[in-house]
Amino acid sequence: MKLAYKIGLLAGTAILSLLLPARGRTEQVQRFGDYLVHYNALSSDLLPAQVAAQYNIPRSSKQGLINIAVQLAGDEAVPVAAEIQGSVANLAGQRSDIAVREIREADAIYYLAEFPVRGSDTLSFDLRIKPAGATRSYTLKFSKNYVTE
Repeated sequence: MKLAYKIGLLAGTAILSLLLPARGRTEQVQRFGDYLVHYNALSSDLLPAQVAAQYNIPRSSKQGLINIAVQLAGDEAVPVAAEIQGSVANLAGQRSDIAVREIREADAIYYLAEFPVRGSDTLSFDLRIKPAGATRSYTLKFSKNYVTE
């Protein structure tokens, strides 16, 4: 493995681990053909203050954050850029689109999306992910329980 790639992968992993503090680490992985999609939804108040400031994310129990990374699977997973669109809906069926932004640091590529959390609720996410070079999009659906203070 190239040294620059190793350094980039370590940097990306370190950044992701900062975004996911110990009590908020509930990362999940879904395989779609040759691609792995790592994803996590959390309350932005779990972010360390310096990480929230670095990414311009307000820290609040009423603000949610999704973190997504797409990799080409293989002996060594390789980060892949992707087009990601999606929406979030509460239990009452109120749906809103989420804006996803790409973050590139060294060889790491990941995506962040913020969304409001109004009261304690279970939110359902519906994401359409098209990895660069892929011939099709994949649909990722998951839910997350939120409790606001």
